[in-house]
Amino acid sequence: MSELSGYFADEAEEQCPRLDHVGILVRDLEDSVAQWQNRFGVPVAATFEAPSLDIRAAFLTLASAKIELYTIDEPEALDLALGDAPAKIDHIALRFGHSLGDVDLTGCTIRGPGRPAVVSRPFQIGNSDHVWTEPPGINVLLQIIAPFEATF
Repeated sequence: MSELSGYFADEAEEQCPRLDHVGILVRDLEDSVAQWQNRFGVPVAATFEAPSLDIRAAFLTLASAKIELYTIDEPEALDLALGDAPAKIDHIALRFGHSLGDVDLTGCTIRGPGRPAVVSRPFQIGNSDHVWTEPPGINVLLQIIAPFEATF
């Protein structure tokens, strides 16, 4: 029986989203990265820049997860998002193995990273579609990542 229950667990794991990263919005990206590295010895695994969105990020890899430290290079948007805080946990990113068309986004307002403004379509980053939303009943900002599907 244990082999069979292992099979179902593996099957469910393939269908379930996985935690991709936790996003922390920071006022000073370079200082925040240095603090994480100095305190915890965490290396930068990857960096990301999206000039069209005024966003820069550094991904730190921990043994069990990734942390995204990111900032918005537009002072007004950054002040609106952070208020007086130097940083805040901003979102949880979930990665799905199937397209966004298969994710229940009923009642969800789709927006971009770090901003409350509604957007009409997902952002394509690499080979993936990305949306930021607070699903009713979940009430936490999620970044949903799914394989790119040109027909969305």
